[in-house]
Amino acid sequence: MTEWRQWPSWRRLAAIARAPISGPAAAAGSLAAGSLADLIESLEEYAPSAYPVAVREIADLLLEQQPSLAPLVGLVNAVYLGLDQKPAELAGALRDMERRMAESAGVLSAVGAPLVEEGSVVLTHGASGSVQDMLVEAARERRFFVACAATMPLGEGIELAADLAAAGLAVEVVPDDQVEETVAGVDQVLVGANAFGPEHVMNTMGSAAVAREAASLRVPFNVIASLEKALPAPLFERAVRAGVAAGRFEPISLDQVTAVITEMGALDPGEAGRLAARREVSPDLLRRL
Repeated sequence: MTEWRQWPSWRRLAAIARAPISGPAAAAGSLAAGSLADLIESLEEYAPSAYPVAVREIADLLLEQQPSLAPLVGLVNAVYLGLDQKPAELAGALRDMERRMAESAGVLSAVGAPLVEEGSVVLTHGASGSVQDMLVEAARERRFFVACAATMPLGEGIELAADLAAAGLAVEVVPDDQVEETVAGVDQVLVGANAFGPEHVMNTMGSAAVAREAASLRVPFNVIASLEKALPAPLFERAVRAGVAAGRFEPISLDQVTAVITEMGALDPGEAGRLAARREVSPDLLRRL
């Protein structure tokens, strides 16, 4: 019997897997974690014989359709690591992940906002929700200027600039062909990350050139990313391959990063890399990659 494919929790997960993720990745991850917990609890009550087959099936769909979205990749890994547990135990662990990802935006903003100084100039690239939240939080107490790279062809930076301006920040859009020369006149570059691994972070295509220019000029290049975006090497490398193949994302060496801002604070690149490297990977999941 496969009636569980008609349950609301399954249908939500299938929609997350198949639809483009336009909002914050952590929000999608939180929704997926909660929906997986709902599914497991329903299976335990109404279709216990379908556990863990149904859970593995939807987890595989998430990984197949969203291979470069780190919170979902990490979530699938957590599911595989916990499939030998009792359903209630795995559901409880997923509820914890749901809560952490839901709270991450507020925590990141509080941690990162003090790094934006009064009167400074910040250059952004891409349209990270974490970057936006951090800058808006910083603007509650300080005045500064934000230069947003247009980030074409999707114009993500243009949308970010509009949102920041609507929140009352002083902002301008920088054409992509002028971004690298703009680096010399800013106090820091601030970008988000789709994932970070033992040796690299992954962000919107074009970010690597900005990172190289910032490194050559010794301009701080800071990355803001929730801990749920830390992936061990095999999962990070798979995410990068998928992101590059889609023409969306590219890796940036941690050697060119000044700090990775997480819920734990501003980590130096080596510390962030070691954190990702220590993440356990399910052997069963590795065999399926």
